[in-house]
Amino acid sequence: MQTKEIPSSVLIVEDDNSIRVVLRATLRSAGYTVFEACDGVHALALASEHLPDLVLSDVMMPGGNGPEFLAALRADPRTTDLPFVFLTGLDERESVRAGMNLGADDYLTKPFRPTELLSLVQAQLRRSYRRTEVRKKLEAEAQMLRQFDPITGLPNRSHFLGSLLRGDDGGLPDVVASVALGQLPLLRQSLGQGPADEIMREGANRLLESARARLGPSCVLGRTGEHRFALALRAEHGEDGIEALLREVLAPLGLPMQIEGRRLFFDPSAGLAVYPRDGDSPEALLNRAETAEPSTAPGGTVAFYSAENSAARGRRVRLLQDLRMALERNELSLAFQPQVALNGEKLVGFEALLRWYHPEFGQVPPVEFIPLAEESGLIIPIGAWVLREGAQQLRAWLDEGLHDIRVAVNLSPRQFEDPALLPSVEAVLAEFSLPPGSLELEITESVALHDPEPAIVLMKALRARGVALALDDFGTGFSNLSQLKRLPIDVLKIDQIFVRHIVTDTGDAAIVSAVSALAHGFGMKVLAEGVESPAQVIKLAQLGCDICQGYHYGAPMLAEGVPGWLSARGISPG
Repeated sequence: MQTKEIPSSVLIVEDDNSIRVVLRATLRSAGYTVFEACDGVHALALASEHLPDLVLSDVMMPGGNGPEFLAALRADPRTTDLPFVFLTGLDERESVRAGMNLGADDYLTKPFRPTELLSLVQAQLRRSYRRTEVRKKLEAEAQMLRQFDPITGLPNRSHFLGSLLRGDDGGLPDVVASVALGQLPLLRQSLGQGPADEIMREGANRLLESARARLGPSCVLGRTGEHRFALALRAEHGEDGIEALLREVLAPLGLPMQIEGRRLFFDPSAGLAVYPRDGDSPEALLNRAETAEPSTAPGGTVAFYSAENSAARGRRVRLLQDLRMALERNELSLAFQPQVALNGEKLVGFEALLRWYHPEFGQVPPVEFIPLAEESGLIIPIGAWVLREGAQQLRAWLDEGLHDIRVAVNLSPRQFEDPALLPSVEAVLAEFSLPPGSLELEITESVALHDPEPAIVLMKALRARGVALALDDFGTGFSNLSQLKRLPIDVLKIDQIFVRHIVTDTGDAAIVSAVSALAHGFGMKVLAEGVESPAQVIKLAQLGCDICQGYHYGAPMLAEGVPGWLSARGISPG
């Protein structure tokens, strides 16, 4: 018995009229629609016109035999998958074999019983139906992949833009927002692609739920980049109202995410472009929104497109491109800022500070290019260059008679997570034969205390190789005192925000006093950054600081300027 869902048109191709009559009667009695041809040429015309669901064809016929007819069907995209069964005599097996090689699905030997014929036809049609269903499913999945992001299920960039162009939400939107999880590219490097995908999935769910709750169920949201979403908005309350509304929409993205047992925080940012002021097409609006997208900051940031922020982003893109060439063009250099012990004002060492002189823009501030190096991963080769350059200069000073000094080199978060860090440090120590304690690596408090267990293992390994360790920016990050005592630290650096007003602010003075006592209890030295006046030096000495660094003692200088600085200040090298 036929089932309703199985197609039911059959093309009979047979030059023997008596056999054709039997086939026609048998198939029609079973409910099939039948088309007939007596040769391959006529059959090809019928197949092209009616596109039957099954072909039953004789092998040997005048005017175009069965294999030739089959080859013609398989060459036509419309009939290439058409089920094809040969009707063959006992003496035509070689021809049948050739036909099967061309792509026939089965054969039926004449003479045959009606039940045998119907059984074969039904089996072929069911098989064809299943193939068609699988193909439709695959085509639907392919269509989904072409239009939707496989990770988040949101419309991808092209589908998002297409939906705006078609006016699925009533015409072009008043505002297009580009939303970024700016820290995600960095986290992808350390966590891997799987957790990064999980973050985007969670972010998409939160953003979609929040947007629907505040903008209505028909809001248009898409994923438009590796760490970006896009959102179409209707403007009803002016730019201030839009900004306030968008901050509400973004708020859930700022809540912690639990990924692989870790609590991760994100500060989403959004750039906004307004129609028609900033663009008259969806693509123009989205491009302008991405241009307006500000750097992330605590609490998230929102910015409208303007020529000024577009220029700033253009400079950022240019700097990122040129930073890739800065090393080989010898545009990077090190400046050294002295660190002086308060007891006797003796030189302890220098902090090596990275500088970049751009051939067009001049001196680029570190606060501008260091984040670019971090985000792009360029900090790894640049950091390796800084480490070697600082160690080489230290060796030169030691050979010139500056004994008992150290050079401090900053480690970025990405360097600290790089498996090649320890071997690189070992290689530098060996190459320049540096004495123990003369090379100091500075690690920020947030890096050391964010995931303390592996950090402590690495720090102990570095210290075991004769490297001194300093904890930088203390007081600006986690300030987890219970963890601090576990860290193998030689120097605790107090951030300049506590030094700036230390003479007049009793709160800052109390903090520095307490930190100094704590550090000394753990066997650490205390270094104060940003020291700019004699009054600060006196106060810091009273509060127990051991070492000072800042413009009071000297600005960062090239290595060539150090001998003159030593002579002018009258500071003993050791």
